[in-house]
Formats: sequence, C-alpha cells, structure tokens
Amino acid sequence: MLAAPQAPTAQGPRVTEGPDDAPYYFLVGRYLEGEGKVDEAVAAFRKAIELDPKSAEPRAELAALYARQDKARESIDAAEDALKVDPRNREANRVLGSVLAALAEQRQRAHPEDDVSAYPKRAIAALEIARGDGTGDLTIDLTLARLYLDQDRPGDAVPLLRRIVTEQPQYAEGSALLAEAQETAGTPDAAIETLKSVLEDQPQFFRGRVQLAELYERQHKWPDAVDAWKSVQQLNPRNPEIATHLATALVNAGKSSEARDVIKNALALAPNDMRLSFLMAQAQRDAGDLDAALSTARSLRDAHPEDPRTTYLLGQMLLAKSRYDEVVELIKPELDRLRGANGAGSQMALLETTEGAALLQLKRNDEAIALLKDAAGRAPEDTTVLFQYGAALDRAGRTADAEKTFRDVIAKDPLDAGALNYLGYMLAEHGASLEEAVSLIQRALNVEPNNPSYLDSLGWAYVQQGKLDLADPALTTAAEKLPANSVIQDHLGDLRLKQNRRADAIAAWQKALAGDMDSLDRAKLQKKIDAARKGK
Repeated sequence: MLAAPQAPTAQGPRVTEGPDDAPYYFLVGRYLEGEGKVDEAVAAFRKAIELDPKSAEPRAELAALYARQDKARESIDAAEDALKVDPRNREANRVLGSVLAALAEQRQRAHPEDDVSAYPKRAIAALEIARGDGTGDLTIDLTLARLYLDQDRPGDAVPLLRRIVTEQPQYAEGSALLAEAQETAGTPDAAIETLKSVLEDQPQFFRGRVQLAELYERQHKWPDAVDAWKSVQQLNPRNPEIATHLATALVNAGKSSEARDVIKNALALAPNDMRLSFLMAQAQRDAGDLDAALSTARSLRDAHPEDPRTTYLLGQMLLAKSRYDEVVELIKPELDRLRGANGAGSQMALLETTEGAALLQLKRNDEAIALLKDAAGRAPEDTTVLFQYGAALDRAGRTADAEKTFRDVIAKDPLDAGALNYLGYMLAEHGASLEEAVSLIQRALNVEPNNPSYLDSLGWAYVQQGKLDLADPALTTAAEKLPANSVIQDHLGDLRLKQNRRADAIAAWQKALAGDMDSLDRAKLQKKIDAARKGK
C-alpha cells in the first residue's frame, strides 16, 4: 500500500557555514529532529527564520515538524506564515493541505473560532499547488482525491486515482476509491472493470468484492450481483447480512427457489432476523408457493403485531392470493392506529399503497386514487408508492396525469425497469410517441433482458409501428414464457392476424381465453376468434 509520509532522515549535517548563517540552522534543525530533540530543532528553525526572514523554506520545514508531532495548530500557523512569504511554496502548501484534510476528516478545529466545514476547500486549494506538475508524491494525490470525492467532484478524483492504481497496482484501496469515483462520475461500467481487474490480482480483497456486488445491485444487474455475492459469501460464509444480499439478488434475478435455500440456511444462523423472514415470504411468493408465503407472513405478524412492516408483508401476500377484501380489512385498522403516531408517514404510505392496489382490483378507483395520492404525499421520494399512484391514474383513464407520474419515477430512478416498461407500454397502447415508447421499453430490457412482460411491451410497440418483423421474435418469446398470460396471447394473436396467419391467430386467442383473462373482455376476444374463422 502507499507509504505514509516519513520524517526526513539525517546523518548529521556537514557544517561549512558560520553560526550566523540561516542554512546552517536549517540543517541543524533537521539533524536535531532526527535525533529526537524536537524542542532544540524548533529553536534551530526559528533561528533560521530570524536570520533569513524573506525565506519560506525554514517556516515550511517548521510546519512539517509540527505536523509530524501531531501539533495541528502550530503546524497550520507555521505553514500559513510560510505562505505569507511565498504563496506558491509547495512544501508549506503540502503541510497545510494535509493537516486541514486530516482535521476535516476528524471534525476537529485547529483554532476555537474556525469553521471546520471550510477546511476541505482550503485543503484542496493548498494541495493543488503542492501537487505541481502531478509527477510527485502519490500521497498528495491520494489525499486530494479523497477530498474531491467528499466535495462531490468525482471527475477530478478519477485521473489522480488512476495514476495511483497505475503506479502502485498492489494498493487495492486505490482501486476501490477509483471505482467509487468512476461510478459517482457516471461511468459505472468503468468502475466494474476497475474492480474486476484488482480482484483478478487480489481475489481475497474482501472490500473490493463487496463493492463490486453492491455496484451490480445499484445497476440492477441481478445475475451479476448473484455471482458477486456468492464470491463474497465464500470469504465469509456465516454472515447473515451477506446472505440477505445474496437472497435479494436471487429473488430479483428470478431465482426464487435458490433464494429460499439461501434464506433457510441463513435463518439457521440468525433465526430472529426479520429481514430474512421477509425475504423468505417474497421468495416463496415469487416461486409460486403462495400458501407458504402467506403462512410465513402470518407467522411474522403474529410474532410482531405492533410492527407495521409485518402488516404490509401480510397485505402483499393476500394481494398475491387475490384476496382483496381481506387486504382492505387488514390495513384499515392499522392505518387508523398509525395516524396518531409520530414519524409513521413512510410506513403509512406503504400500507396505503397496498390497500390502494386492492381497491383498484375491486374497481373502487376513486377511493384507490385518493388513498394513493395521500401515500405519494407522505413519501414523495418513494418510487414504489409513485408507481402505484401512476398505475391507478392510468386505470382511471387519467392518462396525462399517469404519464407525468411515471416520468417523475424515472427521473428519480432512471433504472426503474417497471416504470420504464409501464410508460413505454402506455404510450404504445395509445399510439402516441411510438419511437419514445420503443426506447423506454428497450431501456427496461437493458436492466432486465429476459423479462417476458417487457418483451411483450416491445413487441406490441413494434406492432403499433407496423414493424411486424421486429415484433415477431419479442412477442413469440413472451408468449412461450408466459403461456397463461391472456394479454400477451392476445397481442400475439393480433400480430398473427396482421401476418395473415389466421390459424395461428385463432390458436393464440384461444390460449388467451384459457388464461388468466386479466384486463380482457371475454366477449370481445371471442368476437375476434369468430371473425377470423369467417375470414373477416
């Protein structure tokens, strides 16, 4: 790793000047510090300053001595004294910047009247001078890069950290910082490559493996996140926190059965971990075992009846079972209880979102919209709440309001694949902004490449554009993956009819009739089949 700044070593000066010569006392001061005679060294530097008051060098050296003695106030005073003589003195700037940076990190004042929040900018200004042409001390680059990151200037930190990684590739922390700067600067792919490179050379670098896994999570690259968290878990197999991350990635990657096994093993180590129990219910639901999911949720709520999160989880599992009246009955009294509690806004928003989803299914659209609007007001930054509010507006026919809401979601989280897909599909359904609709859905597929619902949306947008050759592979794949989804089968039937493949169109529509029939009118669907049989 990078070496820390070292005190100058001295073999003892060869004294050729007389006792009244400033350079003589400068060298004596260095020698005395090397001998551990700090007070005598200070006196020697002060004598050099007295003899040559126009020189910044002995003042800068005195500042460095104080810094090495952890005397921050004296160091800063001496450095600033040197800079009054020569504002560009690199050593004085190095010392001043380094000490201010350390104090800023520790949130300590050098002087009682100082504003610590001003230290980082002062440190940056000093270290930028100390750095000179950028070919010198790597420690200056490291300190300056950390300051840039703390001041939200990642683009400035990147070249400094890249130099450190190039010149000292064995310094793994430098690669970790470079990846942090690259991601913050908006180049996550470069950050991923930086971390993969250091992990190839140092596979046991635990922090780097965790950082890579978390980076994949933030980029919603769930299959990659699964592999990364598995590598982390190999280094620390008994950590429930790691198991939680791995299970979350598995659920989001569509590997719910595998997630259940991971959670089961983790619960054996931490049986009272609520997060793991929550994840177990979600994994069971996503794996299609709705009865087990409901049972897990009920057990968790029985154990923690005062925790609103358990009510939310149970409500979600009842939604999955299409028991909408029970959702409303469950949540209403909990909302009444929370209305008098301080700081319960975000919890109430989640519960209102769940009840709102149930009300939508019960065709009580006005109630749902009112409830979801309230939820969005309570948690304006929660994209899950905003998503549900947008969906309610769409179902109520308030297309313009729904579009604005989904655009708000995407602005807050550009990688929200659900919002990207919903908005794209909604635009396609209304035959509006079809180019943008395709672009939005493609962005959703960049996040979740194999999501059949998103493939259906893309195929349908192409149908609306009349690009049947592009629509075919997307809709065919979606229909194969979700054969019981009536909407997808209906879209495939419409495509086949436009392709003059009437028999295939009828077959697709018949599959739609045999499917879940969600959001479809059975009579209209049968009418399409009858018309196709008559050749109309």
